[in-house]
Amino acid sequence: MDYDELKLEPIRFLPDRVDMPWGSAEYILADLGFVDSLAAEGILGGNSISELMETYLERISGENAFDAYGTQFPVMVKRLNVKGRTSLHVNPDDTTAMDRYDALGKTALWYVLEADKDSRLWLGFRRDVTPSEFYEKCQGRGDVEGLLREVKPHPGQLFLIPPGTVHAAQNVKLLEIAESSELWFRLHEWEPSEREIHLEEAFDLIDFHAAGSLETQFPVKLPQMRVRKLNITVPSGVESPDGDSFRLYVSLKGSLDVDGCSIGEGGAVLVPADVLSWHLTPGAGGTDVLEITVDKIPDQEPWTTAE
Repeated sequence: MDYDELKLEPIRFLPDRVDMPWGSAEYILADLGFVDSLAAEGILGGNSISELMETYLERISGENAFDAYGTQFPVMVKRLNVKGRTSLHVNPDDTTAMDRYDALGKTALWYVLEADKDSRLWLGFRRDVTPSEFYEKCQGRGDVEGLLREVKPHPGQLFLIPPGTVHAAQNVKLLEIAESSELWFRLHEWEPSEREIHLEEAFDLIDFHAAGSLETQFPVKLPQMRVRKLNITVPSGVESPDGDSFRLYVSLKGSLDVDGCSIGEGGAVLVPADVLSWHLTPGAGGTDVLEITVDKIPDQEPWTTAE
């Protein structure tokens, strides 16, 4: 097969569920090594996203993403079904992650899919906290939760989780859109557990200042990604004449057909950068989707190694 001549088309991916002590994480599209999403059908069916990136390079991700991330697909989308409470985590920034671990850091968005009266998010600190105060309480000598900014989420809310922000979730369903990284550190467990705690290793990553509200709105424009929420009620044509970025569509409500590639609620279709025009056809009653892209990335972003 002449890979340079193969015409690329929209690609549907198969979800990959991983059970967790607090529920499950369903990876909708991820290029992480331990999770490597598979194309569902067509001439590329059975190929993983990492294999597609290795073969088709910027034809999949676009020149913007390829220049910054190389052959790793730049974003990850997963559904978090949290039953009970996750441990308290923190993510590193890109510079630290690259310097220490030769990996991407993690800036993330949490979109609330379902929530009830018992749902909670903990996002950063409610006030400025001293490192020693936090450390002592994580060691069991005090109330860690009392330091944290608590949010009662409701469906449709969107939260930005920058690197350095301590975070946890309880009894909620979330859609996470993030950099293609699962480099995070567990700071605290609420109940006795044998799982490893990374408090000392990650201590200098933590932002100890008061967080303020981290709720945000669509469209989201970050150096790492652009995310729009679209309500599609009639068939629509889309053009990308420059072919500078992929488009990833994730259905929040309803079905969507992208040039014959169909998904239901929670499904994902990747339109490779090589595809310059396509059609979006919603199901009956319309469709709510997220559209994820990577725009032009400025020179010398934190994950870019200076020569």
